[in-house]
Amino acid sequence: MKAKYALIALLAITFWGCDDNTAGLGLGMFPGSDQNINGKLSTFDVTTESVHAGKIYAMTNVGYVGKFTDETFGTYQAGFLAQLNCPDGLTFPEVYTEKKDASGKVISATGKMVITNEDDETIEIIKDDQGNPIGNIRTTELFLLYDNYFGDSLTACRLSVYELGGDNKETLNTDNAYYTNIIPEEFYDSQNLLGTKAYTAVDYSLSEEDRNSSTYVPYIHVAFKEDRAKEVGKNILEASRAAGKKFNNQLFGKAFPGIYVKSDYGDGTVLYVDQVQMRVVYKCYATDSITGIKLKKQDGVNDSTYYTWRQFASTREIIQANQLSNDEQAINERINEKTCTYLKSPAGIFTEATLPISDIENELTGDTLNAVKLTFTNYNQSSDKKFGMSIPSTVMLVRKKFQDSFFKDNKLSDGVSSYLTSHTSSTNQYVFSNITKLVNACIAEKEEAKKAKGSEWNEADWLQKNPDWNKVVLIPVLVTYDSSNTTTGQANIIRIQHDLKPGYVRLKGGEAGENPGGENYKLKLEVISTDFGLTTKSN
Repeated sequence: MKAKYALIALLAITFWGCDDNTAGLGLGMFPGSDQNINGKLSTFDVTTESVHAGKIYAMTNVGYVGKFTDETFGTYQAGFLAQLNCPDGLTFPEVYTEKKDASGKVISATGKMVITNEDDETIEIIKDDQGNPIGNIRTTELFLLYDNYFGDSLTACRLSVYELGGDNKETLNTDNAYYTNIIPEEFYDSQNLLGTKAYTAVDYSLSEEDRNSSTYVPYIHVAFKEDRAKEVGKNILEASRAAGKKFNNQLFGKAFPGIYVKSDYGDGTVLYVDQVQMRVVYKCYATDSITGIKLKKQDGVNDSTYYTWRQFASTREIIQANQLSNDEQAINERINEKTCTYLKSPAGIFTEATLPISDIENELTGDTLNAVKLTFTNYNQSSDKKFGMSIPSTVMLVRKKFQDSFFKDNKLSDGVSSYLTSHTSSTNQYVFSNITKLVNACIAEKEEAKKAKGSEWNEADWLQKNPDWNKVVLIPVLVTYDSSNTTTGQANIIRIQHDLKPGYVRLKGGEAGENPGGENYKLKLEVISTDFGLTTKSN
């Protein structure tokens, strides 16, 4: 019997190692004494179609902003809403307060924050309800940091930043799931403009040496309008003073609900914003390290004051929701093509496959499924476009019934209902080498329903109520890894998200897919199964 299992393993290894043309695999490798194993390779047709991605879960750690028009898929536009994070216990420096002796001489001091603007009109002194100074605000500013972008580095663009909130406006809430069809207008008032900024993806005002420096990170700097800059800073400072060391993210969110970053000019560039940083800038005295007394100017040159800030950034712990829109007419035109299918990101087109589970049940009843292979092959894509979209590098195959909950619940691929694979450029394929557990799960699901119904079982009725039972969806994804394990040297997957970067691929198949020769092209599900001669099959 050990020899029999070894032969099955050899057949499976050969199967996994081959390409999508497995017609030459035979069973002649079995010795005559083991022919009762009845191992075999079967192929089944798989029907595929392009489907609209619809709304997809859009809470990610990357914010997309910009606009791009493609001749095949039309115009794609992106913006994002984001909360900012406040570390628990964050405080501002106390106001500068002097202690004097009986003669009026300053003998010590506490705090550092300036509370007079006699020598600096750029700062605004903030007072409490009793009129006591509690600090100052010079300005509030925003930095959008990005490592990558899509499109033209020279396209002239402009973005606007709005503060979230306002009368009768919704608040971003971690209890809710936010999708790409989120309506920003429900979260902000157009009157709450914080600032605008014109930019190009590459800042050519900097030298090439500076741009190529290992420490340089591209960013867009948005200086808030003066009145809004002071107002935002004031609200945050007052909230912090009121809470003291109990100041936390919840209290900060009430003082500053977040931002909406909107692309409002330019077509040709989309930025991938990795982090948002907002700085509340204020003025402090330089003080003596022992007495705490503010230092004096020396020779009228060196200033005894300085500007510093408290920073609030986007992190994984808070909400960042992308709002994405595609050209619906162009997307629908591609979906209606029946001689192929598409993957188009972001939030454009997925490929849906109907697996021949019932055929497998009927033909291989009693067999053990050893390996099930599904391959998606793509057509060669033209590279004549100056800023053409690339083929999605990583995709996930997931049962359709779990498609939404997978991303909403931040799940990882489990090798049962979901599988990951990468594009192989040498063969133009996405290969899922073994989805046996998925096929078995589909079969078991139907069998359990049949067993529960007993004599009342009606297969047609059950299939009508469970239309997604045998369907899977191919989705472009972005996979995040942790650092390599010190023992194995391998990195672990910690997050799988929808790939929201512009990209596409045209796949062979479709309802009327064609080969270059004109014959219908059907994807094949290839199954290696074994029957040890213990089951008697009826014709």
